[in-house]
Amino acid sequence: MTFQGSSRAVIERRGRDVRAGLADPYTGGMLLAALVLGLARLPRFGAWVLLDDDGTSATRFEAHASCFDSVTAQFYSCTKDGLIEHAAGIKEETIKSFTDFAHKHRIPVFGLVGDGGLGTAGVEYFLGDPIRRDLQADALCKAAVADQIAGIDLDYESMKAEDRNNFSLFVETLADKLHRNHKLLAIALCAKDTEPGDWSGSQSEDYGRIGKAVDRARIMTYDEHEDSGAAGPVADIAWVQRVMDHALSLIPRRKLEMGIPAYGYNWSPPKATGVTWTEFSALAGADKAGRDPVSNELVLPTPGGVAWFCDAVSERPKLDLAVKLGIRGVYMWVMGSEDPKWWEIWGGR
Repeated sequence: MTFQGSSRAVIERRGRDVRAGLADPYTGGMLLAALVLGLARLPRFGAWVLLDDDGTSATRFEAHASCFDSVTAQFYSCTKDGLIEHAAGIKEETIKSFTDFAHKHRIPVFGLVGDGGLGTAGVEYFLGDPIRRDLQADALCKAAVADQIAGIDLDYESMKAEDRNNFSLFVETLADKLHRNHKLLAIALCAKDTEPGDWSGSQSEDYGRIGKAVDRARIMTYDEHEDSGAAGPVADIAWVQRVMDHALSLIPRRKLEMGIPAYGYNWSPPKATGVTWTEFSALAGADKAGRDPVSNELVLPTPGGVAWFCDAVSERPKLDLAVKLGIRGVYMWVMGSEDPKWWEIWGGR
């Protein structure tokens, strides 16, 4: 594992983490086996951070900075003309303050750019035109250089299956431009356990081509069940394993980071909504919530529905899996919404 800095305290803390894992009956067997085989490496940790919330997300990041290998913040947005700008509603001084803090603690920063609000037609406007595609890649590269960050974290999810080749071309073009400027490209990829996938978003992403181009492939292993569908686990470990096995068949292990959901859903009238740990804990009877025997996620009956949440207990098997698979690390969506006991599992106290 690559330690951030050479601090003896950091190294000693990682040693305590391994010893604690060995002593814990939940993870000890797997970690011990990996150590015996000479393969044990605690996965690197990172997370997506919001800069337009009430400050909770960035504050939580700062409180646990010593745990981070890298961090992504929502810096950019794509306009309807395919241009790149700093995200609306986020002050320039907020971006600078966040970046300065991360640099001070030697944590590489990725700037997130999404296609929110554009819709499929908006994304296809620049994806389908080689000149506009090149201009957007150039704009993203220039933004990363100007903001003095490690690279770009690409999160485009509005494509159709027919956009698969054009999206791959865009990723390849962007990666080339970033690499020539000594910057990195990370990407958030839809979870799927077969190729090309079972819905338009996943079908638009060619794991093989994209995996060759990018530096970090962050698989969004969550929303197995989400707010537009029926209630159920957000990320059952068996489903996560299938998704990661598929990813490993096409993407180099050293680039893979597994998504960790730090949230849940409340499937209650009038519509299902996402919930943070604070919101889940505030629901009536939350202290008596049961556990789904398969996913180990918290399950709580609510008026007219049910709420599920991925707490620290349900996340631990995913860390075990990351160790077993030997992938680069895990990446949390989203910082500030997690169960506080997550940090006891990770060792970031």
